Amino acid sequence: MTEIIAKNEVDKLKFVLNYVADKQYIDCVQDLQNHLVENFEQGEAPVIHHFAPHVYMRQMDAVAGSLVVSKMHKTEHMNILLKGSLTILTEEGIQYLQAPAVLKSKAGTKRIGYFHEDSSWITVHPTDETDLTAIEKQVIVPQEQEKTFLENMGVLKCLGQQ
Repeated sequence: MTEIIAKNEVDKLKFVLNYVADKQYIDCVQDLQNHLVENFEQGEAPVIHHFAPHVYMRQMDAVAGSLVVSKMHKTEHMNILLKGSLTILTEEGIQYLQAPAVLKSKAGTKRIGYFHEDSSWITVHPTDETDLTAIEKQVIVPQEQEKTFLENMGVLKCLGQQ
């Protein structure tokens, strides 16, 4: 059966196209991440951990020229570009950011970032945890579970792909 989306149902069309785009995006990011790990020396980006009541902030300091593939987060959270600049690619497109900048990440977001200059990026998570292993389990989607996580959020399911 062929289903036709009426002209006045633009939201339904956006919904379907976003599923396709998200599927293609996550496959591309995972392929790139695997390629980088297999073929390039991995650099170090120093991380500083900040705690306050009900808040954990993870500060990553990246040197100019770094290409970073982020982890996927389970929850919506805030990010702060404290210093520097970068170009990021997300499922929503390419964006240039220059500090200072504050942005909100949706659950399930996974970014590719190229840092144009030495930069500091802070991810802010609401939590009462102070144990880093427990926080990681609470907020990070393991890479092998990313597609399942997106399916459970309602992304990918219309394609029936895993």
